[in-house]
Amino acid sequence: MKKQALLIVIGCFLVALGIKMLTSVELVIGGTAGMGMILQHITPLSFGTLFFFLNIPFYFLAIIQLGLPFTIKSFISVTILSVMSEMLDYFFTFTIPFPLISSLAGGTLIGFGLILLFRCGSSLGGINMLCVYLDKHYGINPGKTLLATDVVIVGSAFFIVGLEKVVYSIIAILLMSHILGRYHKTAPLEKNNKQLIEEENGYKTLPSKTKSSS
Repeated sequence: MKKQALLIVIGCFLVALGIKMLTSVELVIGGTAGMGMILQHITPLSFGTLFFFLNIPFYFLAIIQLGLPFTIKSFISVTILSVMSEMLDYFFTFTIPFPLISSLAGGTLIGFGLILLFRCGSSLGGINMLCVYLDKHYGINPGKTLLATDVVIVGSAFFIVGLEKVVYSIIAILLMSHILGRYHKTAPLEKNNKQLIEEENGYKTLPSKTKSSS
């Protein structure tokens, strides 16, 4: 339990640092994080505040579809990330002069941070909850789901940050999705679900086999 809690904190820190690198050069990412990064350009609210409130509607879906334990872990992860983002904004101010470096570093950090959260049966809410749901029930890799939704969200940022920064943002998303697709492993929550499905299928096929043998 302590190890899992530590991994969640580390995962949130990696994501928060990756987001900080992207926002330092006005790059964006997908999901509710991307929505928060875009909205902070047109509202007086900080990313941490926006990210926290944008995720609230998704908790109701998560409770019904993914269960209370997963929802609680995700709420904790979202809260930790929001607080860490606020702390990074308050204590650290830096700008990487090359957007490509920010894109590569930010995408890498966010990708590995999400892997740690997924393996702990948690997420960062919003689109990430959808990723875990599709992976849990249909075996769809989280990287593919993130890529599809992120391209749409980042594309909308064109009107705010311009074409060049959207291109660098897409590079970060592609790298993050590649990391998720390559290194993602089934989380304990998903393993238990797959075992239950296999057992149910076994019970369903057992009578037909017995009948045919007689």
